[in-house]
Amino acid sequence: MAVSRNNAKKPTSNVRRGGANMKWPFGKKENEVRERREDEGQKNQAGGTPEEIFFRTINERRKEDPLIGAKIGAKEILNGLVARMKDDRGVHTESLLCALGALAGYSCQASLRKALVEDRGLSEQQVFAIVEAKNGSRYFFGDQINKPLAENPLSVWSLAAGAMQRLGINAAIDLGGIFKHVSETVGSNSFGVPRAPEGHQPADLPVHYVQYLWPQLLPTAKKYCASPSEWPIMFGLAVQEGIVLGKDVLDPLMALSIAMESAVPMAKADIAAQSATQPCVD
Repeated sequence: MAVSRNNAKKPTSNVRRGGANMKWPFGKKENEVRERREDEGQKNQAGGTPEEIFFRTINERRKEDPLIGAKIGAKEILNGLVARMKDDRGVHTESLLCALGALAGYSCQASLRKALVEDRGLSEQQVFAIVEAKNGSRYFFGDQINKPLAENPLSVWSLAAGAMQRLGINAAIDLGGIFKHVSETVGSNSFGVPRAPEGHQPADLPVHYVQYLWPQLLPTAKKYCASPSEWPIMFGLAVQEGIVLGKDVLDPLMALSIAMESAVPMAKADIAAQSATQPCVD
């Protein structure tokens, strides 16, 4: 599976607002890894459990494709969310993109916390530019977060916007306007609320998706990614696949906008200080 990026496949499911059935064919390398996992599991060799053999195979394939773990992990993330968010009418695409974007944005902050604060012992002040609002809320800014979020070749933004390239759409959204809005709403009730047209609002807030889903999906990120620096890549790929998945029921540019309206504030938010609320995913 090639990585599409801006300048820089889908699960079988119903997607609400049209209910189209869309197949998601795996790429050749990912299929080979899964087929080997099935073969090894059937043979029940003494070299480990089927899962251990599967991830050992992924590690071997990293020599050919360093991001194969992130690619397969992105598909597992998307498949899992689609299954959980599906009801008798299908999947509410706006909510799916909000959840994916929120997780992708927060993964930028979380990966830095793991690699630099937890593993290397740096302080928050050494890693982030911390802004404290009048209401006491803290927000995390700075180049360290912006690189995996929107500046690196494989940033969340680059990978998410890569869906436009895959779909042949020669247009873009105002990412700078999203960053400006996030900065201007720090400390207010408007912070982290995606600006979407009436009738296209997600079912819940990005922060609630992160609070509820991140602890459950972090083990997946750790299993599939070689290092925390791959977490934003994995979730960025999941956003790209989600946009392509819903292309027939939600305008891809609107889908990209909802994803980034969710990603940017969640990269900056102090999630631990927020009151936990279970979102509409089950």
